[in-house]
Amino acid sequence: YTGRFGLEDHVDELGMTVGEALTSPTRVFAPVAAAVLERMGEAVHGMVHNTGGGLTKCLRLGEGLKYMKDTLPEPDPIFTLIQREGRVEWREMYEDFNMGVGFEFFVDPDSVDEVLSVAEGFGIGAQVMGRCERGGEKNSMVIESEHGKFSY
Repeated sequence: YTGRFGLEDHVDELGMTVGEALTSPTRVFAPVAAAVLERMGEAVHGMVHNTGGGLTKCLRLGEGLKYMKDTLPEPDPIFTLIQREGRVEWREMYEDFNMGVGFEFFVDPDSVDEVLSVAEGFGIGAQVMGRCERGGEKNSMVIESEHGKFSY
């Protein structure tokens, strides 16, 4: 199956061709992570590189945690196109794609502003996306987005 768009097709909502959107470079987060670790060290409890995977990767971190992601950024237009053209359920989109969130830091609440400052110093938009709570025996996650509420 090839879908209705070719790689050279310009899609207005993307502002570029499908090929350009799919082959745009991945941001390298290693310098940001190194700077955050250098400045905050013990306040960092986890880091997740979501590029190449979904927002559920954090479920592998820690034990007995409930991850609440309820202030996510709006997904990049490429993800809306993939969802619509592929007829993929939004729940699966958040599980399989990063939805524009390339990297996550899990830090003490009093360190959030400093992490945001480091990211902004690299010219990267950053925001608080949620929080961690005590959970059951197995890690769980709830995503609340403009596309629905999903439990994993």
